[in-house]
Amino acid sequence: MNKFRIVKSLLMNAPVSLTMSFVAQAMNILLGHMPGFDSGSMAVSFVFSYLVACLIAIFIPSDSLGLAFARRCGAKEGTWGFDALVNLVVNTIFSVVMTLVMGWFTACLLGGAPLSAVPGGFVEMILPVWVACYAVSLLTQRPALRLAKKLCGER
Repeated sequence: MNKFRIVKSLLMNAPVSLTMSFVAQAMNILLGHMPGFDSGSMAVSFVFSYLVACLIAIFIPSDSLGLAFARRCGAKEGTWGFDALVNLVVNTIFSVVMTLVMGWFTACLLGGAPLSAVPGGFVEMILPVWVACYAVSLLTQRPALRLAKKLCGER
């Protein structure tokens, strides 16, 4: 993994992990799984989410898959349509893996629930997490790319 890809991943994963942590906590409150906002729980969720997101970026070639998909669809690089198609693949992979892992982490590891709670939690969380993370990653993608290029000395 090259320096640019690492820096880009670190920059992209921060707002998306924060969004996922917030949405998951909001959904847990709305579903009656939590009595109210808990900043400590949110912080732990964000830190773990950020670490997992960085591992996803290292081990799953979602960027390459997203670029290939957008090109196959005939989208022109540098357009919002191209970005939206790339993000469709990247965010779907991210959201599915993160929702499963974070569901296990929060429900089972932190909450003491049995592993059988993970599928139900996944079903409750995947759509709101996917929608929120898609919007945030689409909006932060271009600024993160520009900043990563600047930090890495690339054009």
